[in-house]
Amino acid sequence: MTIHPGLKWTADHIIAAMRHGTSSGKEYICRWKDRLADMLNDPDYASFWSDLRVYEQKANTENLPELSFSLYRQFRETGERQAYELAYFERRGRLAALGLLAAASPSAERLQLLEDLIWSVCNEQTWCLSAHVPEGKEAGARQHIDLFAAETAQTLSEMIVMLDDVLDPRVLRMMRAEIECRIFTPLYREQQTYGWENADHNWSAVCSGGCGIAALLLLEDEHLRAKAVQQTIHSMNAFLRGYGMDGGCAEGIGYWVYGFGFYTYFAEMLRIFSAGKLDMLSNPETRAIAAFPGNVHLSGGVFVNFSDSRERETIPPGLLSLLSERQQVQVNLELRIPLLTEDPCRRWAHALRNILWSNPAVYRRESEAELPAAPVYLENLSWGIARGVLATGEQKEMTAAFAVKGGHNAEPHNHNDLGHFILHGGGENILCDPGSGEYTQAYFAPGRESIFQIGSQGHSVPVIEGAGQHSGRQVEAKVLHIKRLSPQGIEAAFDLTSAYPDAPTLARYTRHLSWNCLPEASEAELFLEDYYQWQQPSKTCREEHLIEKPPVVEYFISRINPVIQEALVQWEGNKAVVTMHYDADLWDAQVEELETVDHDHLPLKFYRAALSLRQTANEEEDPWNHSVKETWCRLKFFIHAK
Repeated sequence: MTIHPGLKWTADHIIAAMRHGTSSGKEYICRWKDRLADMLNDPDYASFWSDLRVYEQKANTENLPELSFSLYRQFRETGERQAYELAYFERRGRLAALGLLAAASPSAERLQLLEDLIWSVCNEQTWCLSAHVPEGKEAGARQHIDLFAAETAQTLSEMIVMLDDVLDPRVLRMMRAEIECRIFTPLYREQQTYGWENADHNWSAVCSGGCGIAALLLLEDEHLRAKAVQQTIHSMNAFLRGYGMDGGCAEGIGYWVYGFGFYTYFAEMLRIFSAGKLDMLSNPETRAIAAFPGNVHLSGGVFVNFSDSRERETIPPGLLSLLSERQQVQVNLELRIPLLTEDPCRRWAHALRNILWSNPAVYRRESEAELPAAPVYLENLSWGIARGVLATGEQKEMTAAFAVKGGHNAEPHNHNDLGHFILHGGGENILCDPGSGEYTQAYFAPGRESIFQIGSQGHSVPVIEGAGQHSGRQVEAKVLHIKRLSPQGIEAAFDLTSAYPDAPTLARYTRHLSWNCLPEASEAELFLEDYYQWQQPSKTCREEHLIEKPPVVEYFISRINPVIQEALVQWEGNKAVVTMHYDADLWDAQVEELETVDHDHLPLKFYRAALSLRQTANEEEDPWNHSVKETWCRLKFFIHAK
């Protein structure tokens, strides 16, 4: 997507707009305290405030975790980042909790705890995660800016404005000095360059947005502040270039929350501080991005989670409420105020705005809206999504849904999963995507394809002649056609040959998927047809690949242990059952249990159903003879209520 918010906003234009709005903008931020105080005794937010008090109790009784060199060095020496980040985010959790509590209900004891915590944060060697400091650059880490340095600057700057009248002046001066030293001087005064400034993914929005909000709140020099706004807009444009006109986020729903969330947070702050004259959400193209959660929501708070995202994602209700007001997007979700503890990174920006912006009326109004009648095709991402309602008896209904992805294998947070699909029924993804694994050094290094969550072996795609899909931009799903079959039906066909360059005798591979869910029917169906065309191997290829591996193994991933019966495989979920019918004369079925670790370092178990192509008599003598020039795999899936 090529969007240029503020392309015509010259420095003089920005300065003039900010002169009219800065004073009222700061008054607006100061009034946030009143809003927080009003919500302190609201029963709908009781669990939220109770969760914050747990952090306050820890601050009273437990030492603050130290960001020691022993923790810092682990990433470079072992590739592990968990221990450092657990300590880091515990510190940020206490900071956010005490800041919100102090704003809502200040007391001498609470303010002293907060001041000690702020002082400690200001004395950290770096505000970055250890994994984000370039190797050999530790000496300059204080002025390195990553996602979390930017978030820390935003958090402290908003606290400065909100709590200016209650925090010790010495602490306030310390906060300002550290933000100046770590953010303003290198980024705006010295114009040091950072890789994220031109990135087309969440880093450009989060880093520039966090720093930009701090600049709006704290920079007094109007010319430097105008430069900061222009610089932020430049990076926000880079971020938007990662989106197509379909508004789809290749990184997945979790990173949509992160990237477009911070885009929105900065855009709204800029609008307020310019008295409405500088509005980055006025571009109609951003409406498609704002609609992304609704497009990929399947049912019951479960989402299409291609790439590094969770299938159950809590979209910040403050963010959705604002976008509903500004972009007229529908909110087909239940209102729930998430706890700070539920966010592994303990983000102040989300937590604060969930209190300030959440609008129950939006949720009550929109929750009554029906799911989109027509299937969704996100053309730039090459994702197809269709939902329907099944009759389950006794006048009850159940949502069944299907999603499939094309794209290419060099997308941000990419998995090698072209042609992969999800089957959803009764509020859960029964054939699922594994989501993101534990972030280690290896997770983003060459050879990452061996990790279950990243490689083809962890997705519902085939392994061909022992080879999974390759990484790289040249590996792409060529769309043969995408069409809507009915109000709830969709058909997609891809040529995936380029994904398997290591399959020695594969000439062509295509995948055709046809999904239909007829209104008021009792079951939905998916027809999958994989077509393989083979070529005669060379003599060298014969000698190098005479191995005992079936030509094709079709994989199907779930968290549910499937049952294999005569010519069918069945997955029984909580409310829905998926049944797959296959040709038992051509394919052998088996199930593997696979243990891994998820993004939050917790153990996770998956089940992989595998259909292995039987070899003919000639192939048993020579697996690479290929007297058969083509192979078909035709499967039928049915979803119905239990």
